[in-house]
Amino acid sequence: MTLKEFLEEWNNPSETVLVHTSGSTGQPKPMLVEKRRMEASARITCQFLGLKEGDTALLCMPLDYIAGKMVVVRALVWSLHLMCLEPSSHPFGASKHPECNVPIDFAAMVPMQVWNSLQVPEERECLKNIRHLIIGGGAISDELADALKDFPNNIWSTYGMTETLSHIALRRLNGPERSDWYTPFEGVDVSLNEENCLVINAPAVHDGPLVTNDIAELSTLH
Repeated sequence: MTLKEFLEEWNNPSETVLVHTSGSTGQPKPMLVEKRRMEASARITCQFLGLKEGDTALLCMPLDYIAGKMVVVRALVWSLHLMCLEPSSHPFGASKHPECNVPIDFAAMVPMQVWNSLQVPEERECLKNIRHLIIGGGAISDELADALKDFPNNIWSTYGMTETLSHIALRRLNGPERSDWYTPFEGVDVSLNEENCLVINAPAVHDGPLVTNDIAELSTLH
């Protein structure tokens, strides 16, 4: 899907948008999600990160899945300046991009994109220009986390899924606030069922409790 196609879908009279699950826990499946809930998710993230109107947001993920769509929705809802790069395993690697020379306030990537960018000095510097980088869509290895721990800006690992319209919790990967624990957003309640699987109650983005297949541990200290 192109940005033009997504914007046409977003601006049409329908109250819903078609998305597809990632398929990480089974076959990818289509689902309709409410635009108002996507807007609510966008506001929650932007508020948590302290983004401001006019800040720059980098889109370098495909728009076929919720993560890419939500970057665009955050830009629309929060009046961010959206910069686009062709989705690639090396977002900054295809050619010399002006994005590498200007600060980027917000970007979302998958672990592979971040890892590949770290291997090339010029691309590594591009990563360092991102004020808030969120990483999701896959597990973050200890090696990747260690490579990012001394980065100067804010790097976050996300927890979420298509059904929660992207992430509902973040954890810092670098700096003095580095942590092994995810902090749910305000308004998100989490619990465990009898199988110790995580149950998410996030009414702003999902109707009713969402029972996951993720074995989790909860702490009242974080």
